[in-house]
Amino acid sequence: MDDIFGEVVYTYTSEQAVEDGILFDILQVNPEWEKGIFRFITTNLMAQGYLQDDGINVPNLLDLLNQANSIVRNASNGFKDKAESFYSGKVELPSGKKQQIFISLNELGKYTIMLPEDY
Repeated sequence: MDDIFGEVVYTYTSEQAVEDGILFDILQVNPEWEKGIFRFITTNLMAQGYLQDDGINVPNLLDLLNQANSIVRNASNGFKDKAESFYSGKVELPSGKKQQIFISLNELGKYTIMLPEDY
C-alpha cells in the first residue's frame, strides 16, 4: 500500500475518537460484548435516543445492536458469506423514525455503527 500512496503520515484510531467524544465504546456498557461483531457507535447516533440523563438507555441500545446485527446477517446470507467491510440499512430509532445507518469495519476488526453523515 505504501507503493501506491506513499508513507502514512498520520492515523486517527478509533480509541482516539473515543477519547475525543466522537465514538462510544459499547464495551463500557458490557465487556462481554467483545465477543460480538460491533465495538463502536458514533455519538451522533447515540444522541438519537440511546442516551438518557443518567447514562445509557440499555434497552434501546440493545435494540439498535440487534437491528444492526440483522442488517449484517441478511446481507451476508446468515453470516455464511465472507464478511464485507461495509454494510448499510435502515433501523427504527427509539422515536419510531426510520433511519439509514452505515456499518463499517474498523482497524480492530470490529464494526462501527454510524449515521451516514458520520461516515
